[in-house]
Amino acid sequence: MIETLRRSAAHVFVQSLETPNISTDDQHHLLKVLRVKATDQITVSNGVGAWITATITKDGDVCATSELFVIEPPKWSLCIAFAPVKGEKPELIVQKLTELGIDEIIPLAPTVRSVVRWDSAKAAKQTGRLQRVANEASMQSRRVWLPVVHPVTQLADLASRHEVAFAEPGGVEVSAVHRTIVVGPEGGFAPDELGNSVSRVSLGESVLRAETAAIVAGALMTRYRRGEM
Repeated sequence: MIETLRRSAAHVFVQSLETPNISTDDQHHLLKVLRVKATDQITVSNGVGAWITATITKDGDVCATSELFVIEPPKWSLCIAFAPVKGEKPELIVQKLTELGIDEIIPLAPTVRSVVRWDSAKAAKQTGRLQRVANEASMQSRRVWLPVVHPVTQLADLASRHEVAFAEPGGVEVSAVHRTIVVGPEGGFAPDELGNSVSRVSLGESVLRAETAAIVAGALMTRYRRGEM
């Protein structure tokens, strides 16, 4: 099944696989940008594990060509929380975390050393933008489980999450027990934001940029989940 997904001419998401109607934007992308032909096999998913193979006509109609396939969710959910940084780097972080297989992505509200500070209106707009980036990256990477991009969240609200750890120098190595990793801004977290009780994980010996740190954390977590380390 995985090879069929990988080899499809395109991958797209719909609300219902019983009546798979592709959005106007996705029709344009498949037919005009990717130049998918009526004879090409595409894959269509509902974003919660189910998918089919299909073809798409020149008018954008989808015709199923297979039975329904279902891929079970991952062994456990993985989450990265990150402090937004300047420019288009938040989009890059979300794109790469999605490609890696992270299930939940949380942009943080401004921390003590944050440079980027979104007001409530911009935060809502950015959340929508980041979810669209995640959806597009899911199409590219042939995911059938769409990741969730949460609204901007206060750092203190992460304390109740299961097995949360902060990416900080001197921490332990990332392992399978870590289900949520929090990555701070370029200047890191202030001492009073960490306290003495939070778990810390190390992302290596080098000093990483904030966006690199988030991506490295995601790569380590997904590799452990696959059981390769």
